[in-house]
Amino acid sequence: MADTVRPSVSPKTVARISLYRRLLSDLSRSGAVNVYSHQLAHLAGVSAAQVRRDFMVIGYSGSPNRGYQIESCLASIDSFLDGHTRQDLALVGVGRLGRAVLAHFAGRRPLLHISAAFDLDPALIGTEVDGCPVHDVGELERVIKEKAIRVAILAVPPEHAQALAERLVAAGVRSIVDFTAMPLRVPDEVYVHYMDITSALESAAFFARQEAPEEPETEAADAPEVEMRPMMHTIDSLLEGAPVKLEELAHNIGARVLTPGPAEGVAITRIYAGDRVSDLLTEASSQTLLITNLANLQMVRVAELMEVPGICFVDDIQPDPEIVELATANRTLLMVSPAGVFETCGLIYQYLATARGTPPGEQTPFAADRSPRAGRKRT
Repeated sequence: MADTVRPSVSPKTVARISLYRRLLSDLSRSGAVNVYSHQLAHLAGVSAAQVRRDFMVIGYSGSPNRGYQIESCLASIDSFLDGHTRQDLALVGVGRLGRAVLAHFAGRRPLLHISAAFDLDPALIGTEVDGCPVHDVGELERVIKEKAIRVAILAVPPEHAQALAERLVAAGVRSIVDFTAMPLRVPDEVYVHYMDITSALESAAFFARQEAPEEPETEAADAPEVEMRPMMHTIDSLLEGAPVKLEELAHNIGARVLTPGPAEGVAITRIYAGDRVSDLLTEASSQTLLITNLANLQMVRVAELMEVPGICFVDDIQPDPEIVELATANRTLLMVSPAGVFETCGLIYQYLATARGTPPGEQTPFAADRSPRAGRKRT
């Protein structure tokens, strides 16, 4: 039947869109009117490119100047997740967990309504809990069919989960939220979402016991970054009066360009050389070139968050395809220098000093020939 065909949207995408709705609702209550993809991405713990791809699924697009209009975005998400007509749900099990579900969900989603609950307790049957009528579990099939319920929540002891799931499916249910922590054997066309609280708590407790290895800050460990600071200040002073385009800079220091940057091109006014994400978050801007040893996804995502237009990996490293793909999607220019971090900064200084008419070596606080690789330059 047509209505049993599974949608092409993945469960992970639906879960992210549901998260966006909660975050956008919070922003709306705080008085915000618009939000940019990188801001929402930061709140959701994903990339801005991922946010944009997810919003393409719901057919919503923002403005480059103003970002996403929160209220209209929420309306699009509501239409995507909830549909246009009310959808009735069933709850099986009205114990402590079942009651908590009813109390939490009451009135939250106008188009999603828990309209029937089932239990064995004679004291509950025939009553209402948070506005939801409680039926005898023996009436499950009749009530499910009468109300055309297609979504059910299982909150029963684990030993009863499989039998009740089979009865729900036979009655017409096509999606189950399972709080029993028991794997259910159901037909492929039936969607099951497992909510295993015990497993989640055990995982949290396990990782809480794992102590992160201490990384004492020693003078020797800090020396390379300390040594880089005067170099970056000197380069920044050269860039201050005459910014340089990323593509031009890459060509003149012999770096390979792997991905295109913004279509209009970006002139940089700052250099940040280092691997500390915490420093990058405070130092970077939309006109900064990041030079780093770390060719990983985290650096690309942080650069995206801070709207850094370009990243220069060093030592002729070839980044993984997923890094190149993410940078391409984000319009972050990736280049690869044949030299190390220090030597790459030396090449940049030599190019800028020559271009600005400053004799290399006269005003620089570092030695450009610190390594034999420093003079290497592609033509």
